Amino acid sequence: MPRLTPPLHSALREAVVSRFGQPLRYPSHCDALESALQEAAATGGQRLIPSTLRRFFGLVKQAGGYHLHTLDTLARYAGHADFAAFGQAVAGLAATAPATPGPADIPELLAMAQLAPPERLLLGYFLGRITRPTTPTGPAVPLALRLAAHPAGQEFFVESFVDIAHLNGSYGEVLREYLRHKSSAEAQLFGHGTLFLGEFLREDEPAWRSRLQRLLALPVPAETHAFPRGRRAFAEIVAAWHTAPAEPLPPDLLDRLRREAAAVPRPVAPRPALPAFYNLFPAGYHFFVAEALFLTGQFPTLLAWLDFTAASFPELADLEPNVYNELLRGFRAVALLHTDNQAVLNPGLFQQLNAEAHAWLLDYYQVHGWLIELHFAAAQPLAANELSARIETFAVVHQMSFFRHRATQIVSEKHRADFLSNCIDD
Repeated sequence: MPRLTPPLHSALREAVVSRFGQPLRYPSHCDALESALQEAAATGGQRLIPSTLRRFFGLVKQAGGYHLHTLDTLARYAGHADFAAFGQAVAGLAATAPATPGPADIPELLAMAQLAPPERLLLGYFLGRITRPTTPTGPAVPLALRLAAHPAGQEFFVESFVDIAHLNGSYGEVLREYLRHKSSAEAQLFGHGTLFLGEFLREDEPAWRSRLQRLLALPVPAETHAFPRGRRAFAEIVAAWHTAPAEPLPPDLLDRLRREAAAVPRPVAPRPALPAFYNLFPAGYHFFVAEALFLTGQFPTLLAWLDFTAASFPELADLEPNVYNELLRGFRAVALLHTDNQAVLNPGLFQQLNAEAHAWLLDYYQVHGWLIELHFAAAQPLAANELSARIETFAVVHQMSFFRHRATQIVSEKHRADFLSNCIDD
C-alpha cells in the first residue's frame, strides 16, 4: 500500500470535496460520491464502495491503509493523472509557498499558477471565513481589503464568497473597496447591485434610491453574467413596489424583465474539476426576480414567474441540492398558498434548508426559509412567535430591519384573512 501521510490525506480529502461541491459529513454523502465517481469520465468508471469512502473521510473509525487503486481513483476524480501526480503537485505547491506565510503573502498565494480553479475557490472560501468579523456589522479586516484590491482576490474571494449576512458591515466595506479597483461593467453592476440590497434591507431609502440611479445608469454588455443582471432586476422590482405597494407591478416592467431573462447568457457548464459554486446556478437571473416578488408579497405574479422559470430551465426539476433551487420550491409553495390553489399544494414542496449542505450561504438565506415557514405557521401562535423572534433577532443583529417588518406583515395578513373568512362563515 502507498504511504499516505496525514497532510497528504487531508489535501486529497479537500480536493475531492472541492470537486464534489459539498462537504462529506454523512454516510449518504458517500453513497452520492460513489455514483459521482462512477459517472466521472476521468475515473474511467472505476468504483469505490461506500464503506471505503466513509473510512477515507473519517465517518467511521477503522485502522488500515488504502490501496493504490483507491487513491488513484480519488486523485483522478479531483483532476490529476493519478495519486503520484497529485502528491507531486502538493509537494510542488509546498516548495514554492512562503516558509512562513503572512497576510502580505496570501493574495499572491491565491494567484499562484500551481493552484487549479477549484483550489482557488476553496482557498477563497477559507479566507472569507477567517476574515469574517464576529460582529456582523463590524469593520473589515485589512487582509479582506487587500484581497478586494487584488485581481485573484476579487475573483476568488469577493465574487465567490458572497457574505450577504455581513453586507451592512464588513462585506459592504469590502465591496466598496472592490469597486474602487475593478472597473469592468460586470463588476460595477455586481458591486452596486449587491450594495443596493444591503441599503434596501436596512430601509435606508435615501441611500438605496441614490444607489438605484447609479445602478440603472451602468452599461450591461451582452455577455454580462446572470447574477449581476438579476441583482439589478431585483432592485427595479422592489423600488417599484416601494413606490406603490398596493398596486401590481407595471406590465411593461414585467414584459421587459421577461425579455431580458431570455437574453441572459447561460452559465458555461463547469469543467469536471470545478465545484458547483453559487455563480454556476443556471437560473440566477430568474431566482433574483423571484426573490424580489416573494419578499414584496406579489404572489400571483410570483407564481407566473416560477412557471416561466420552470419552462425555461427544465433541468431544475432534477438539480442536485442547491440553496437557490430549494428556495424556488419554497417560493412556489407560498405562492400557491396565497392564490387559492390549495388543491395542488404539496406540503413537501419545501423542507427546512439543510444547514450542513448550505453553510456557506445559509446565514442570509436561512431568513428566507423562516419567512416561508412563517407563511404556513402564521395561524399557529407558538410557531409563529418562535419564527418571528428568530427573524427579528437576525434583523437587529445584521441591521436588516426590512425582514422584521415583513414578518410582522405576514402574521397580520394571515390574521386578517382568517378574521374575514370567519365573518363570511358566520
